[in-house]
Order: sequence, then structure tokens, then C-alpha cells
Amino acid sequence: MNIYITLDYEIYFGENHGTVEKCIIYPTSELIRIAEKHDVRFCFFVDCGFILRLDEFRKKYPQLEKDYKLVTEQLKYLSDTGHDLQLHIHPHWEDSFYNGERWIIDVKRYKLSDFSETEISDIVFRYKKTLTDLTGKPVFAYRAGGWCLQPFSKLKKAFMENNITLDSSVFRNGFYVSENYDYDFRGAPDKDIYHFEDEPAAENAAGHFTELPISAIRNSPLFFWKLFLLGRKDPYLHKPLGDGRAIPAPGQRKKMLTEYTNCTVCIDGYNAHLLQKALKAQQKKKFDNMVVIGHPKALSRYSIQKLEEFVTKNKLAHNFTTYAEQFNPATGTKVLLNKKKLKNF
Repeated sequence: MNIYITLDYEIYFGENHGTVEKCIIYPTSELIRIAEKHDVRFCFFVDCGFILRLDEFRKKYPQLEKDYKLVTEQLKYLSDTGHDLQLHIHPHWEDSFYNGERWIIDVKRYKLSDFSETEISDIVFRYKKTLTDLTGKPVFAYRAGGWCLQPFSKLKKAFMENNITLDSSVFRNGFYVSENYDYDFRGAPDKDIYHFEDEPAAENAAGHFTELPISAIRNSPLFFWKLFLLGRKDPYLHKPLGDGRAIPAPGQRKKMLTEYTNCTVCIDGYNAHLLQKALKAQQKKKFDNMVVIGHPKALSRYSIQKLEEFVTKNKLAHNFTTYAEQFNPATGTKVLLNKKKLKNF
């Protein structure tokens, strides 16, 4: 099994956006510790709009120089030590700014599809260039901010122009519509990899793009009640390390506490204790790939502990890998590579 541990590298977007140190730098340093101890590599989808804004406003507000340096130096270290850095776009940075004391984050245009096709092409070009200039390595994979990838027909031209050939945003049966969010993956095939053309949740064997979906799991209300109660019983262990808050998701908490919910396989907080269960489910389906999502800002001491236990238990039997290792950056087609098998050959 190829196991992709993927992290969306970003701050919070609510009214309290949190600090770079606690939302990004410290939790990512814990991931680096695990990676180096166990000789595995992770995938980071980098919120490049934030880097662009930091670079712009640090010229006017010197206090942002520290944040810019912390973020770019950590990203360079990740890239230099073999971790995979790919493109993550939260386009609301186009409308957000720093007022001298804090970031004023405007999420009225939260989805990339909220912009015109011309604006989308410009955003994808600039955000990708920011990352390639930083790492010097190919950027060909994408994860949509808030999973908001649709309608993909509006994004397709920009992706083709910028050689973005692989997406990893879809999770099976995922569905949510609100003022900010809008995604519907209920038609996605029950597969661990497939091609698509105009709709990422619809397989097209001749499609130009590859979808490596985030693995999915169905959680009961009891799971979320446990999460809710544990956060209050032992906040040191279970509260997120990040010191900000997410943008509102109306109705989501009530839904999770009262009915079964289709979710991503995730290392954020209490979700991390389901990793082994999710792996067994992928194996039962005879899948070759398992994609796990997480956010440094949403990790807890508990989830870091569970992630390390998962890596320790599975690193010899499975292949912790990255998009750059498994896919050809020039074409986006799968590379038949298994390092363990090659070593034994």
C-alpha cells in the first residue's frame, strides 16, 4: 500500500487567524521529528496566497518579516530533506490584507470558482510560481481550499496552462454547501485512483487529469460526541495546537452530532485514532493507495502521538510515499515504483 500523509500548510481563516508559530511552525516541526526518526516523507499542500501576502506586506510592516522568514525557511528545509511541496489555493487572499495589527481576512470569494477565468489563470500562475521559485522543484499536484474544486470546467484551462495534472481534493460521498463552501463528490467512483476530464467526481478513462482521492470514512455521531467531550476533559492532550479558529460551517456540528457523516481519513485531533481502521478498509477493497489529510494547525498532542504509532506499526509493511515519488511531474502519469520491492529485486 502506498500511504500518502498529506498536510494543508496554512493558518486559520476565521476572525481569529492565529499565529504562524503555533498554527504552522511548531506542529510542522513535530511532523519533521516523526519523519526524520522513522525515515519517511510527507506531502505538504502549501497555501501560496499567504506567502504572497506576507511577502507583499512585510515591506510595509517589518513585524511580518519574522513570519515570512519562519515560513519560507521551514518550507525550504522540508523540500531540501525530501518532503513533497505541492499547490494549495485559498484565493480569498486576493481580497485580504494586513492592517498593521492583524490579518483582515475576507472570505466572500472563498472558492477559486468565485473568480473569472482570467483571474483564475492569473492566480494559479502566480501561486504556482511562488512555490516553484521557493523549492526549484516541479509543482504538478493540487488540493482545493475547502475541497471547493467545482465547477472544474471553470478551472480546467488554468490547470492545463500551468501543467497541473493531478488533483487530490475529492473524497467519496463528500457533500457540503454553505455561504463559503460548495462541493459535491457523491458521484465519485469507489476507487483509489482514476482519470477525469471536466468533473473530478466523474471517472473518464481518457481524461487528461488524474484524481488521487483522499481516503474516506463514515463516522457515527458517537465518534463526534467523544471528540467533543475529550476536548473538554483533557484539553492539553486533545485541543488543537493552533491558536486560531476556522471560518463558520453552519449546520455541520449539529449534523455530525446527530447522524452518520461522510468524512476524510484525517490526522487532525481525535480522528487520528481511526488510521489503522481506515488502512484495513483500504486493504479490504484491494486498493493500492491511501491518502490521509491533516492540517498542522489542527493537530493535537494526541494526534501526533497516534500518527507516530501508525508510522511505527506500518513503515516496514507499507510504503509511506509522496506525489513526487509516485508520479511523473512531466505527464502526471503513475510511475510503477515501490522502493521496498526494488531493494529486494
